Amino acid sequence: MVENEAYWHALVHKIKPDLDIKNVELYQEGLVSNILIVNHEWVIRFTKTAWGKELLDQEHQLMDYLKPRLTLSIPSSVRHSDGVLIYPYLDGETFRREFWEAADQAGQQRLADQLGQFLNELHHAPTTDLDWEIPLTLAPVTRETWVDIYDRLVEKVQPLLLPYQIKWMTSLFEPALSIDDFFDFDPVIIHGDLVPYHILYRPDAETLNSVINFGSAGLGDPATDLGNLISAYGETLVSRLTASYPDYESLITRARFYARALELQWVLLGVESNEYYWFTSHLGGPRDIR
Repeated sequence: MVENEAYWHALVHKIKPDLDIKNVELYQEGLVSNILIVNHEWVIRFTKTAWGKELLDQEHQLMDYLKPRLTLSIPSSVRHSDGVLIYPYLDGETFRREFWEAADQAGQQRLADQLGQFLNELHHAPTTDLDWEIPLTLAPVTRETWVDIYDRLVEKVQPLLLPYQIKWMTSLFEPALSIDDFFDFDPVIIHGDLVPYHILYRPDAETLNSVINFGSAGLGDPATDLGNLISAYGETLVSRLTASYPDYESLITRARFYARALELQWVLLGVESNEYYWFTSHLGGPRDIR
């Protein structure tokens, strides 16, 4: 693949021949697709693999289903072709923890309420009596998956760790894996990758604007989304969701496990893929887990 500006301009013009391209931003970090932001007006996602085409199909259908059921904006696909999703650009900045920290008490609760309402609406969206099958999330949620992840961590990551880190990893995984029903859950629709750069914030209004990238979304464990938020923002913020997210208390123990295990997953992915940016993907998160 010739990955230069002319190449990507040509791909855009195949899809939107009359578009006057003034600016193109390319993001290639995703596992499923490359993303082009054109003129801060359009988002165009090109699948990287043949199997990714089916995932984009599923994501397109799921976003169309969820959009009228969610208060926060999510992408609305305006054209869908083989291996391509296109939707209008949603404005906003990555919702970094600093934005929440800078708000006053009322502003902090307002932002937490927006996140909690989003989770409540998403996790309670109907999943039965549909004429299509909701896909399973790409996020790891089953006990068997976590057993496999732990085995790979022991083989490939543990040799890189200091003794105290090995003890930390062991004390995280072994108690969870020793409880037969620890990973049991009632499947709901989850986002699966609820990280800061998928949550958009409007500094002018001091409010959340939208949630993007549903590539990992599908039926899964709701504690996964809660764990991702803890990893990104810490429990000082996430504990404020209790007013708007009634399922918080029943999920928090498993969510804490997911939050801690996430940085080990990134290291494992870096070792297995030999892509160095995965080793640093967890930097900047809080160490605020109770």
